[in-house]
Amino acid sequence: MLKQQQAEGDLIKVYGRMIAIGVFLLILAMLGLRHFNSIPSMTGKSLALEHNRLLNITAMIKSQWLSTGRPKRLLLNWESMAPDVHTNNQAETSDSGQLLLQATDELDAQLVATGNWISLSDKGWPLINSLDVSGCKRLWYQLLATQLNDIDVSYDADTSVCRYLAEDSTSISYQFSTGRILFFQADNIKG
Repeated sequence: MLKQQQAEGDLIKVYGRMIAIGVFLLILAMLGLRHFNSIPSMTGKSLALEHNRLLNITAMIKSQWLSTGRPKRLLLNWESMAPDVHTNNQAETSDSGQLLLQATDELDAQLVATGNWISLSDKGWPLINSLDVSGCKRLWYQLLATQLNDIDVSYDADTSVCRYLAEDSTSISYQFSTGRILFFQADNIKG
C-alpha cells in the first residue's frame, strides 16, 4: 500500500508540474500575441515622430531659402550639423589618387556622388527630382536621412502628392507644389 501511495504522490507531482508548465506557456503565448499585435501601432507612432521631423525640416529649409536669396536649389548637409556622427559611407583613395566612395545602398550612392542638393519650388518648398515613387523615396531620404522601413510609398500625379503609408494605415502626405504636409492617424476601433 505504501508503494501505491508513493506512486500516486509522484503522479500528482507530475500532473502538477504539467499544469504549471501549461499555465506558464499560456501566459507566454498571451504576452507574445500582445507584443506582435502592437508592432503595427509602433510603426504608426514612428511615422508620427517622422511627421514632426518633416514639419521642422521643411520649415528650416524654407527659412534658409528666404535667407539665401530664394535659390532654385539648396545643399542639405546633415554631416555638418552633426560632425561626430559617422555615416555608413567609406572613402578610399585609389592608386591614381582618386577618391573612391562606397555607399551601403543606391540612395547613399546618389547623395554621395551628387551631394544632397534639393530642388525648391518658386515658393521655397522641396521638390522631388522625378515624378514617380522613386522620386518620393529620394525626397524622404534627402529630408530625413532615414530609410523607409515598413512604409509603402505612392505617388499621385494628379495632385502632385507623395504618400507614405505605414502598416496600420497611418500616413503622411506631402504635396510638394504647396508644401502641405498632412498626417492621417488610423482609427483603432475594435468591434
